[in-house]
Amino acid sequence: HLHRVRRNELEEKTREEILSLIIHHITAVNYIYRNTKFDGRIEHRNIRFEVQRLKIDDDSSCGENHHEDTNPLCLENIDVSNFLNLHSLGNHEAFCLAYVFTYRDFTGGTLGLAWVASASGASGGICEKYKTYTETVGGLYQSTKRSLNTGIITFVNYNTRVPPKVSQLTLAHEIGHNFGSPHDYPAECRPGGNNGNYIMFASATSGIRLNNGKFSPCSVRNISNVLDAIDENKKRNCFQASEGAFCGNKIVEIGEECDCGFNEEECMEKCCYPREMTETMRIENVTAQSCGRRARTQCSPSQGPCCDSNTCRFIPADAKITCKEETECSWGSTCNGTTPECPEPKPRDDKTKCNNGTQLCIKGECSGSICLLWNMTECFLTSNIIPNIDKRKLCELACQNGNDTNTCRSTSEFAREYGLPEGGYSLRPGSPCDNFQGYCDVFLKCRAVDAEGALVRLKNLLFNKQTLQTLAEWATEHWYLVCMFGIVFIIMMGIFIKCCAVHTPSSNPKKAAAYRISDTLRRPMNTLRMMRRHHHNGAGPRSVPVPRGERSRSAGDRGGGGGGRGGGERNGGGGGGGGRGAGSRTRSDGHADMRNGGVPAVHNSSSSGNSRPSNSSRPPAHGYGEGRGQQYYPPKGSNSSKQQHSRKANSNPREGVRANQSSATVVYKK
Repeated sequence: HLHRVRRNELEEKTREEILSLIIHHITAVNYIYRNTKFDGRIEHRNIRFEVQRLKIDDDSSCGENHHEDTNPLCLENIDVSNFLNLHSLGNHEAFCLAYVFTYRDFTGGTLGLAWVASASGASGGICEKYKTYTETVGGLYQSTKRSLNTGIITFVNYNTRVPPKVSQLTLAHEIGHNFGSPHDYPAECRPGGNNGNYIMFASATSGIRLNNGKFSPCSVRNISNVLDAIDENKKRNCFQASEGAFCGNKIVEIGEECDCGFNEEECMEKCCYPREMTETMRIENVTAQSCGRRARTQCSPSQGPCCDSNTCRFIPADAKITCKEETECSWGSTCNGTTPECPEPKPRDDKTKCNNGTQLCIKGECSGSICLLWNMTECFLTSNIIPNIDKRKLCELACQNGNDTNTCRSTSEFAREYGLPEGGYSLRPGSPCDNFQGYCDVFLKCRAVDAEGALVRLKNLLFNKQTLQTLAEWATEHWYLVCMFGIVFIIMMGIFIKCCAVHTPSSNPKKAAAYRISDTLRRPMNTLRMMRRHHHNGAGPRSVPVPRGERSRSAGDRGGGGGGRGGGERNGGGGGGGGRGAGSRTRSDGHADMRNGGVPAVHNSSSSGNSRPSNSSRPPAHGYGEGRGQQYYPPKGSNSSKQQHSRKANSNPREGVRANQSSATVVYKK
């Protein structure tokens, strides 16, 4: 019994922490969007997001065997694209956006993924309806209903908790994909340097530089175009004027005493009334109001972790109940008996080492550089300054004197001088490197932000300057072999063209009928003889048209006309939200994708997660996540253009009035 009580208390505390986490993230995103002027043909100001519904998933819906799972997100090994796709299968049409907050360590340093919106009317992004899309699976067409107004972000990267500032910017980044912005492009919109890069940069930023919390001019322009399309009814409009607090979202807002959920099923406490009250509740208390405390109660657990759910009273100070655990940069906090909220914890001393000794605590947050200990500032070792530098060297922590970049040195160079570990300090996996042009992987090797996997590595292998120079030297030395290869190539091409000619149908009635490839494969010599006969004698009798009215005496047609099935991929753009995210495939991601080109956009720690502008590029697997996922096509008869998505890194496509309805789902594993 005591174990069960302890378990319930732990679950309740966990839910309170999750609610607090989401509140802080929505508040941070509102600050960014509310203070940004999205002025296209129409002015769009004061955009805000409000949580309308909130669902917290636990492992109670996950069976011991996966076939018993009632929640598809129970599966442990789901990549970011499929995770976004699974989330998009639900009907989220009632909301402007629907997001999943999770604690999954996705591969490639992906932090998020979302579907990218498009001003042209292509599917994906903000306000998108739940509708049927057609995709190709194993060569077969399959129709599936999806909501592409979705995205995901994660709070863990390379087995390390993502700092709050970074995850808040990741959420703003993925929503940016939903609003129609691909990753920042061209170079003027990703300046780097001392001011840092903007929100829609393909790789995650630290959040401490001037530009990190702003949208670039390119992003503002792209988002403004989508908002213009919504305002001109070219896309569905889900924006509504804010009406203040929304009762039923489990978040206590101004004007509410408490908020335990939408209905009796969601309200798991006995201290507060839900939004939809039952007749029994009204009979028991004629003055009862939605999101109001019940009679003879002092508080509600929805107000904070320091309210006893059994007595509906403040937890006394002498109980010494810890409501917030201590961290590397702050002390723990206990209930004081005077309020349901948890008191703010006291910060540890500034310059206390944190993050495995690679950073310092500043005002209670692990945000300072270790270089501050030696009155220096952190800098990047870059491939531009040091040609042919080892990629692992770029992931070494470096410091400089003030803003003098000429004094930038790796900590390995002065390790003995300051008593540092041999080899100095290394950046943590997922950290930006090479002046934000890459990120450190789990092997502490700096990978380029625009890396897109095996194809890009193959391109770099074949077309780098060193390889081309080696080929030129070889061709000069073995010129006779080059000539021989050229002659052989010309002969082979002639044979190939001649062979294709007899198998290509012609609309000219005087030409012989085309031969079947299957016949040639079975009896190649017959085809060669027929080619020679055709060359010397001209077209055979089969090419003579039958006079009108004359009855054909042929034994019968052996084959009929065939309809063409020309395949072709409709690239939705860069990487959704997206991707799933975000195509950025978003996706990213990204994922929507879903990625991005309609694919979701993905946000990398270095995020996704989708449709994107023509100048966008597909996001790297490690980027925020515009979207990556299957490209979806609206069914025949639909007016929707091809979608686009974005992916937790490329350029695929993702306000005053506020985005009235948004929902968030949180997934955590016990």
